[in-house]
Amino acid sequence: MPKKESPKKKTERSSVVGAVVASAKQSAKRVLVTHRTLSPPVEIEPRPLENATVRALKRERARLLDELKHQELLAQDRPTTGNHMADDATEVSEQAKALALRHHLEGMIKEIERAIVRAEKGTYGVCERCKGAIPDARLKVMPSATLCIACAKIVAAHHPLKAAA
Repeated sequence: MPKKESPKKKTERSSVVGAVVASAKQSAKRVLVTHRTLSPPVEIEPRPLENATVRALKRERARLLDELKHQELLAQDRPTTGNHMADDATEVSEQAKALALRHHLEGMIKEIERAIVRAEKGTYGVCERCKGAIPDARLKVMPSATLCIACAKIVAAHHPLKAAA
């Protein structure tokens, strides 16, 4: 059996419904006048880009690729089995470290490549969250940064694993 609403709650609910209906009517009029259903897109103003930035990003990518090749050569030089269980355990531990380093290097290369694409588009150095400029000092330390420091702190507070962005 449904409960009866008090007259005060009915009045509050009807005023909220009335406000929503009024807002919907206003939106519908806007759609009819502008022939658009969505708000106009926000344009990100491209930052002037120096070729030195793209060159530096490409140098960093080349350095990371060289490091990755070096890690692969080291992995090939290691023997696969030893004569003792302790030797085998040490080898497995070294392989795990090498694999983790390789995955990390591959991730860094992908981030640098995305930064190069942003640089070529003219959006390098623009925060993906607030659309503000990322300080040059941050880009110098972390060339693949996609967030300004303030937004990175907010993201890190909500998603501790994404703190490196």
